[in-house]
Amino acid sequence: MTSKSFENEFIEIYDFKGQKTGKKALKAVIHKNGLHHSTVHLWIYTLSGEVLIQKRSLNKILNPGVWDVSVAGHIHFGETYNQAVIRETLEETGINIESFKLHKLGVYHSNSIHDKIIDNEFHHTYVLEIKKELINISFKNDEVEELKLIPIKEMESLICKDLKNYFIGKNKDYYLDVISEIKKRTTKNYL
Repeated sequence: MTSKSFENEFIEIYDFKGQKTGKKALKAVIHKNGLHHSTVHLWIYTLSGEVLIQKRSLNKILNPGVWDVSVAGHIHFGETYNQAVIRETLEETGINIESFKLHKLGVYHSNSIHDKIIDNEFHHTYVLEIKKELINISFKNDEVEELKLIPIKEMESLICKDLKNYFIGKNKDYYLDVISEIKKRTTKNYL
């Protein structure tokens, strides 16, 4: 299945405050009409201060071939946030995770306009510390071209450089907020 066929998934419509409406629509319809919806973002990091990033497949409709956070995906209609982050993590990294190890940072709103897509999302954002040896860096599939562990300082630098078509980090405040939280949780001294 190519990434373009994922547009046929049903996802829940949210109101402008981030509350579920109980209504669903195809992802393609939600993106075409700019309807609010929710996603999960999981930032996987190691205790020694590295962050897992993924290079999006060239088959992706949005941001093909661009580096992104460890895991990011839409929440299916009727799915809980934890179910979505567990499913997306397995799909995009091959890693089975347990929900009790997740730490939810919060919900961040993002609005971006692309060629034929208006993406109005509420990112339910999590962090997860994982042992480096549990990460299969050679994992890839039709959604993920490549995985890479990079030092937090390098991640921070990439976000601040605002490199077009290299890293998705367009919402610097969001990315730097998450990086700040990860720094607090690692053994590296960043002062």
